[in-house]
Amino acid sequence: MEHENNIDNSPKTFLRNDALMRLEWNKITSYLAGFSIFPHSKKLLSNLEPWLDFEERDFYFTSTSEMLDLNTLGNGISLETFDFSLFENLLRRGAILSPQALFQILITLKLCHSIQNYFKNEKARTIKYPTLFQLACELKPQMDLLAKLNKSVDINGAILSSASPELYSARSRLENAKRKIVEHLEEILKKQDVRNSLQDNVWMLREGRYVLPVRSDRKTGIDGIPRGVSQSGSTVFIEPHALAMQHSNLEKAQSDVEIEENRILRELSKECYLVHEDILNSSEVLTKFDIISARTKFAGAIEGIRPRFLEPKEHNARFSLINAKHPLFLLEKKSCVANDLQLMPQRHDERSPKIWVLSGPNAGGKTVAMKTVGVTALMAKAGLFVSCEKAEILDYENIFVELGDRQNREEDLSTFSGHLSQLKKIAEEANELTLILLDEGFVGTDPAIGVAMARATLEYFSNKKATVIITTHFSNLKTLADGDHRFFNGSMEFEPHKLLPTYKLLNGIPGQSYAIELAERMGLNNEIIQKARGYYGNESQRMENILKDLQLKRIEVTEELKQQSNLTKKLEHELKSLHHEKEKLSELRNSLVENYRNKLQKRLNAFENRLEIRERQFEKQKESILRDLNDQSITNQITSNLEISTLENQNKETDKKIEKIDISNSKNQLKPKKLLGLDALSELKLPKKQYSESTIDYDSLDEKAAKFRAPKHMSSRALLDEARMSLNAMKNSFDDIEENLHDDLDTLQELEKSTKEKAKSAKQTAIETIAQGRPPEYWKPGMIVKSAKFREKGNVLKSADSKGNIECQFGIMKVKISYHELIPVNENQNSLKNESFSKTKLFSKQKQNSKTKKIQNLQDSEIPPTLQHSGNTINLRGNTVDESLDKLDIELDKMNRMHVDRVVIIHGHGMGKIKESVRKHLEESSYKLRFRSGRQGEGGDGVTIVAFDD
Repeated sequence: MEHENNIDNSPKTFLRNDALMRLEWNKITSYLAGFSIFPHSKKLLSNLEPWLDFEERDFYFTSTSEMLDLNTLGNGISLETFDFSLFENLLRRGAILSPQALFQILITLKLCHSIQNYFKNEKARTIKYPTLFQLACELKPQMDLLAKLNKSVDINGAILSSASPELYSARSRLENAKRKIVEHLEEILKKQDVRNSLQDNVWMLREGRYVLPVRSDRKTGIDGIPRGVSQSGSTVFIEPHALAMQHSNLEKAQSDVEIEENRILRELSKECYLVHEDILNSSEVLTKFDIISARTKFAGAIEGIRPRFLEPKEHNARFSLINAKHPLFLLEKKSCVANDLQLMPQRHDERSPKIWVLSGPNAGGKTVAMKTVGVTALMAKAGLFVSCEKAEILDYENIFVELGDRQNREEDLSTFSGHLSQLKKIAEEANELTLILLDEGFVGTDPAIGVAMARATLEYFSNKKATVIITTHFSNLKTLADGDHRFFNGSMEFEPHKLLPTYKLLNGIPGQSYAIELAERMGLNNEIIQKARGYYGNESQRMENILKDLQLKRIEVTEELKQQSNLTKKLEHELKSLHHEKEKLSELRNSLVENYRNKLQKRLNAFENRLEIRERQFEKQKESILRDLNDQSITNQITSNLEISTLENQNKETDKKIEKIDISNSKNQLKPKKLLGLDALSELKLPKKQYSESTIDYDSLDEKAAKFRAPKHMSSRALLDEARMSLNAMKNSFDDIEENLHDDLDTLQELEKSTKEKAKSAKQTAIETIAQGRPPEYWKPGMIVKSAKFREKGNVLKSADSKGNIECQFGIMKVKISYHELIPVNENQNSLKNESFSKTKLFSKQKQNSKTKKIQNLQDSEIPPTLQHSGNTINLRGNTVDESLDKLDIELDKMNRMHVDRVVIIHGHGMGKIKESVRKHLEESSYKLRFRSGRQGEGGDGVTIVAFDD
């Protein structure tokens, strides 16, 4: 938590507080406190001091980063204000709490419940935002106490009648007693003799008593007890004796109400005290959430980033603030020039300078630049985001400032002596982790002495390794950076031609004061200007001219660098575009290649499929040819046997072959082999010639049989020709198959067209059947009809139009409906039972089936109190019934998928139609849920609370 101011008169504390005052730290904390919600949070942030320890500072940096990310997504943590001070001390002592204090505790518990549900409903948040989730886990909602308080107290600090049945009964009796008194008074006022005695014909309530305003000269005309006199004395307020009994009942009812209210307060106070540690701890956690929220909003207002702290090493930068702006300029909506404020080594092998000498023209922005460094260091120490693009800084323990006029008449201090007194205190406390800001140091005395003392003091601070920023107009201090790595020059830019400051910081070069030029621009007498130039001296003037030329060249170089930077950005953008185009072309190429590969694969699959079909055809054809060859071979064998018997001695070799021939085995030898591919052509074997070629009549066989001669008797060339012929034959076969496929597709399209025409004709026939032959002219205005689309009966309003549509009224609805969908009520309905296309019968059957399948959801008054927020609310106000039910279905589905436990449906009161429709719809909903009407504090009967069941 933030530190409160402690009374400490030590020099270090004085210097710290003085630095806070001169750097306007109170304005920073005032803006920060303005972003908080809780009153006690505002007080803590207003008193915030920047000397937080590492753990607390890191906690706020981390939590602020997480909440910034949450707010960027547009669904941050919402907080409601409550006053911690109304119940803190009373709760610690166990005292009886007032209704206002109880309501503040109620808000506290509601916030605890809301924040825990915020993380519970979205489990990804628990991983992405661990610091905030861990903080939320420390909250204790106390749901039972929350439910009791929710029905017991309201925002106005009153005890609700729902707090207990006894209180409800007592208040009912009280109201009844008041009503009876008023009725009795009204009866009394109707009497003429009473009215003649009254100052005004009304009754009045005076100090809790019901009285009549009676004229003082006729007070004896009313039998009663005087309860006061008007200021003029002309009116006496008399309580009639006739109201004595009613007043007695009223007082008793009031007493009962007060007794019950006190009992409820004691009971609720006791229950709060039993868990008071959890309530107080939860209040502190909620305060942390509010402080984190304020820090987050503050960071957004100054466009801040998280700073990084550096180790105090010789080669490390003292600070490096890129595009830094003073936060007060941003918070006050003033224009501000961003600058790179850096005190760091110029090369990697050098030590970091410790003294930053800032020079330049008056009103050029030196002091603002120096204050920006100081305020940024304070904000980083306080765990606040800083207004930079990038921020690296030493973790300074102390920040001391010598700024402004230290003149003090009471302490007999001049400007210079006051300055020295402050420097004395700073020198005693300075160390390695001290940041010292000196504005126009050592002025108010002889310039030569001032320069000498300034140089000696700066070297002393450098030896103590302190970091110093000094603004000066002393020329001799500007030259200290030449050859001394401890010093570093910086200057504020000045436009020599326009004689105006640009407020841009130039690192590495000293700046001139431009005092004479400024005097000339402001219209000082020209004679004075010229004499001043002469007195200034040639050498000094030469030095000023050199600095002036240097600044002009710096401006030119800066402009050139700016142009080069713009050109580089343009080229980088074009290069990025080219890379993007290249990626798109590559994706397009890959897509085209993939599509082409898919097409080729499909064609290959189709070709393989056709090849398999052709192969099977080829196999069957081969078997057929082999069977023909086999039959021819048997015939030739029989003929050969006869010839062989006469030529046995002429050819012994032929006799051996003939004896081996077995007609029964010849079929097995010529059994066809399965052709698995084109390569199998070479394995196709026909029977060896056992006879002369002239004995076989090849011409009598089918012409295709000649292609199956034994391949081993054919040359390689002949085999290749044979393969080519087979491929050509297959190709032609594939073309035939494809052509047949297209023919089949055309046939299917014609068949589909014919089927549609038949279906259309059948539909028309069905319509005519349903209409039972009644033409559009049959239906006349005034006829009572029924339709499958509506439950109730209807009346015909207008005759059929040119399209056969008839205007009818069903209940409160006027619709146009086709003539064939109407059924007359006065005819025999039993005839429709046998109609195969009766839509009424089908509709009722579907309706009956749907009813049997539905599971009715029930109302449940035990659903816990529900805190309404944007994530669990469905607002149906302003919609029709149909629009409300449509929106209800969409939102319920969305919240069920988001695992929302309880839903608040706002439908209002109105005429009650939307409320009844919503609750009827919830009873028949397909979701497993429970619901109840809203309670006091939730919106009453104008809302419905829904709880999903797992």
